[in-house]
Amino acid sequence: MNKTFYGFSVKAIILCVLSLILCTFMVIAVVVTRSEYERLYTENFLAEKGMRIDDTLSRFFFKTEVLSALVYYGDGDIVGFETVAPIIVDHPVITNILIAPNGKVSKAYSAYDDVSYLIGMNLFSEEHYGYREARMAYETGELVMSGPFMSPYGHLVLKGILPTYMDLAREDFWGLVAVSLHFPNALANAELDRLRTQGYEYLLWRFDPYTGERQTLSHNMDYADYYSSYIEKPIRFMNAEWYLRLKAIYTWYTDIEIIALIFSGLFISALVLFIAQNNYRLKQTKAELDRLAKTDPLTGIYNRRSFIELAQKDSARARRNNETAYIAIVDADHFKKVNDTHGHLVGDKVLVELATRMQNALRPHDILARYGGEEFIIYLPNLSRDMAEGVAERIRAIIQDTPFDAIDCTLPVTVSMGVAPYSSDSIEKAIKQADDALYNAKEGGRNQVIFTG
Repeated sequence: MNKTFYGFSVKAIILCVLSLILCTFMVIAVVVTRSEYERLYTENFLAEKGMRIDDTLSRFFFKTEVLSALVYYGDGDIVGFETVAPIIVDHPVITNILIAPNGKVSKAYSAYDDVSYLIGMNLFSEEHYGYREARMAYETGELVMSGPFMSPYGHLVLKGILPTYMDLAREDFWGLVAVSLHFPNALANAELDRLRTQGYEYLLWRFDPYTGERQTLSHNMDYADYYSSYIEKPIRFMNAEWYLRLKAIYTWYTDIEIIALIFSGLFISALVLFIAQNNYRLKQTKAELDRLAKTDPLTGIYNRRSFIELAQKDSARARRNNETAYIAIVDADHFKKVNDTHGHLVGDKVLVELATRMQNALRPHDILARYGGEEFIIYLPNLSRDMAEGVAERIRAIIQDTPFDAIDCTLPVTVSMGVAPYSSDSIEKAIKQADDALYNAKEGGRNQVIFTG
């Protein structure tokens, strides 16, 4: 006899409950999977924005290297500073540049503001914001960033401070050079202002190194909210540590979509297909994140971090087998001229072609990576010195002998190389030796290979 419960068939109730469980499982599974996918996608997006911010600021702060080089070759001064300065200040984001022998500003230039107040300022003095960063630059010998802080003209400024030396050993300290940038205009290339149209609110913040308090640097929220649900990643470059967080403006699981998923859940085949597709997308996103963490986004070869990990791992095997390995650093000659003359699109194309030619000239177990800018680094295991020299010369010749196809022309490109043996536990030592050899190759006329050790 068919049993009933409050007028409903027990069998019908059981089937209804099973249908509800199936639909509930489908909704939960899809929501969790889709949420995880969106989280991974947002993390990937955050990583890309962090790299864009880093790259954008690095391009501007490279001007400090130009100033330092001019001071070095000018024997402690920049002759014709008033003529040279407008050439260096070639972008409206750059507010001013200055040079400061022993930390005391002697010359300054701005295309917009009166910077006479800077003359005589002691960058090491505690009276001025950024003195800690100036001292850090002196103590570490590295480019240091200060700010953002408010300038006397009422706009936020980032300052890059670089110590300058009068000898190649970096022992004869001369003073400081600095480049200041409008903030947040300096981040325009990172396109943070487009995040709202892409469905995100963002907040860029840091802990103020002087007060220890949270400081909002830039945001597109109605107010700077530090406590709402978000995904956040640190952005580290030079001495700074900023934090970029993203918060989705719209959620995908509206009431209408949930109802649609419940009805769709009645069809098991659609459930299996949908979950399988979401899992596939999840794996794809994870694989893409892993690839981005290991490779250079422009050339597709390994990045510096992956290179060091792989080279150190293989060097342990090479030492056990009593094999000799070499580290080679490759630098494109006069690459800045290519960018300045033909533009960064042509420069990027040349870098990609350089990576392709070198990869084709290497053995499958050699390791090629982009070291930074126009520099590449190669790990060559299980080679004698003569064999390593042959590989290096072959790479140099392959690059020299065939001009590079640009967008509307062909360009002759050469490279200089420094090669050093990697026989100790310290890869940093081998890289330093190879870098010194590269410097000698540059000083010796470029387009050549120099071995050391």
